[in-house]
Formats: sequence, structure tokens, C-alpha cells
Amino acid sequence: MGIVFRRNNQSKIHVNMLSKSNFIVFIALVFGAYCCSPKGDGSLSEVIVNGNKMFFFSLNELSSNVATIPLSSLVESLELVQLETKKEAYFKVFFTTVTDKYIGVRQEGRPYLLFDRSGKFLGNVGSIGRGPGEYSISLYDDIIDDKNELIYFTSISSNRIHVYNTSGHFVKDIVSPQWLAKPKIFLTENILTVVHMAMKHENPENAATDAANAIAIQFDVNTDEVLRELAPPPHLIARNFDGEIFNTRNAPGIFDFNHLSSQDTLYHFDVKNNKLLPVFSMSYSTTDEKIWRQYIQINKDLILTAVVGKGLVATDLKNKTSSWINVENDFLGKIHAPLGVVTARNGFWVLNVQPEDLMEDIENRLAARGLSDTDKQALHRTLSALKKDANNVVFIGKLKSEVKSRLW
Repeated sequence: MGIVFRRNNQSKIHVNMLSKSNFIVFIALVFGAYCCSPKGDGSLSEVIVNGNKMFFFSLNELSSNVATIPLSSLVESLELVQLETKKEAYFKVFFTTVTDKYIGVRQEGRPYLLFDRSGKFLGNVGSIGRGPGEYSISLYDDIIDDKNELIYFTSISSNRIHVYNTSGHFVKDIVSPQWLAKPKIFLTENILTVVHMAMKHENPENAATDAANAIAIQFDVNTDEVLRELAPPPHLIARNFDGEIFNTRNAPGIFDFNHLSSQDTLYHFDVKNNKLLPVFSMSYSTTDEKIWRQYIQINKDLILTAVVGKGLVATDLKNKTSSWINVENDFLGKIHAPLGVVTARNGFWVLNVQPEDLMEDIENRLAARGLSDTDKQALHRTLSALKKDANNVVFIGKLKSEVKSRLW
């Protein structure tokens, strides 16, 4: 069962029930002229760094105004999929990966689960263990390759990239020449690129000889041959295992990542030229605190910055402006739509929730004042379709590929 939310030309919301079978070292920046919006939104500047365009702004100069952004300005459409309710299909959600054909659920300490896009449970992919074809207890990244019906996994610490087919069976391991710490992966054509936390002496089996590992490695997925490696710039050599690497893969052809050893910068990895490109940076100066930030590239024009303890900043590269934002699900009664590296990945906005939690959110929203009749109708129809004690439901929205008009 699924629900598709649609909007007509009069901007009214319609809910239809569907039946389905279930680095570059950072150089000194020369500040250019600012381009500010009439509302006083955050100014955005750009410079050329080693031939590549880089954008930046200062959080200190951002006004305190918060713009409300409708989810429909970020996604083409929205669907709510009920995952099949059966004992072996229940899970403790961690990350959810959506493609045109599949829904994959990465769990902590449990096997990876695979569903089709209608919500039908297809089974476990591989198993946890130390034997051939098994992976460690904590998967760190996953890619579902619809075209070739393959799934790629990386473990939190290993020298292998595990490859399975969409029937759940082990195919092979791609063996890395070095130990990979918290690796993120990107697939383009026949090249699999891995970016990880490069550390000195990080291979426990070869600590005496590993002076500094490559930060990026490219493999031929057909032959498993190492094509190229890239040495890390000094500021991206991790001192310990505590940091993280975040990525989204939302913009086609762009391998974006945020390395916490340099958390002020969003990077792209240029697969063709084997280069790290700094593309976006947010600065913030204060005497009493150090903020932590996480970058989420939504499409080629839009970057979100989650500023821990403060909120969410959107940066429109096309119109060169930034603003604090709040996102409302205007397909469903304007309930809050969370955005982050968990919910915006692989070109989709994905929210995997228990039906009881969604029912509570809808009931709370229905109790609020000022709802339009259209909003009430959408909320009631969705509420009536939900069942307690059923498996999770998954919101799926295809992210827009560009900013087509100003968002605030």
C-alpha cells in the first residue's frame, strides 16, 4: 500500500490511495563584493581556488530571520510507502537508502534489509560475522546499483568493500591496499571511489610501515584493480578514529563530503581528475563557543548547513544568498519536515517512521488552530490509512535537481 501526494495548478493538495503488490590546502581567501538580498539575508561570495569556484559566507552576518520553506519547493513529488508487516521485516532504523527500484535499511548491529519500492520485503542482504561474505556489526555506507542489481557496503573499519546482489547473496569483496577508516563510496560508470579518514599508522596489521594512507582510492568494479590513489593534504589527516565523514550523493555526478577534520569546508571529489575540490565554507567567529556544522548538498544550487544547537541554514548558490530556514511538509498539513544527512540522501528526501509516531504527529497537527480544509483533508486521509503495530512507513520525495525560483 502506498499514498501519493499531489498538487494541482491551484496549489491544492490531493491525496490518492494506490494499491500495489506489497585538498587542497585551504588558501587565504580574497573577499569579493557581497550580493545581498533585499530582505537582508546572508551574503554569499565566491573566489577561484586552484581553478575551481568556491562559495563562502559568514554566519555572523546572517540575519536572525527564519524563512519557512515548503517541502514542495525541494521535491518533485511525495509518496508514503507502507513497508510489509512481517516478523523478519521489522528493524531498528539507522539509515534508509532509496533508489528507483529499492528501499534499503541499514541497521546498527543487525543485517541490512531490502524492500522493493512498493514496500514488499525481499530479505536480508548478507549477514553479520567474520567469515567469507560477511560484514562487521556496523556498516558505514551503502550504494544500491539498480542498473546492475548490485549493492555495495563499507564497514566502519576494514580493508574491503563488500558486494552483494539484490537477491541478498554475496558476490565478492573488493580488497583495498590499505585499511579503510569510516569510508564513504561513490559509483560512476565502472569506477568505485572511496574517501575515508586517512590516518598515520591506521592499519593494525601493518602499523610499522604505514606512514600515511591515501585519502581516496579508485577501483575498477569489473576487475577490482586499483586505478588511482590520492595522498591526503596535511589538514585532512585524521589524528584519531573519533571523527566522521558525511556525504549525500544528491546531485548527479557529484561526490560531496564533509570531513570533520576540516568541518568548515564542503568538498567535492573530482573522479575524472583525482582531485579534492573545496566548494563551500561557512565561517563563524565567537569568543565563547565553537560551533559544529554539517553540510548537506541538496542539488547543484542548494546547500544546507546544520548548525548544532542553532538550526538549519540554506545557501542558494544560484541567487547567492543564505537564510535560516524551517521546512514544512505542505503535502501533509504543514507538519515539520526534518532535513539532514539521514533524510536527504541519494537524490531523495526520505523519512522512515513508525506509524504510531506519525499518527501522533498528525493528531497534534489536527489539534492546532488555523488549518485549512485542504490540510485537514490530507491529514485525515493519511491518518485513516495508518495502522498501529504495523511496520514502518517511509516518506519518499524525489529531490529537485536545481533551484528553479528563489526559496525565500
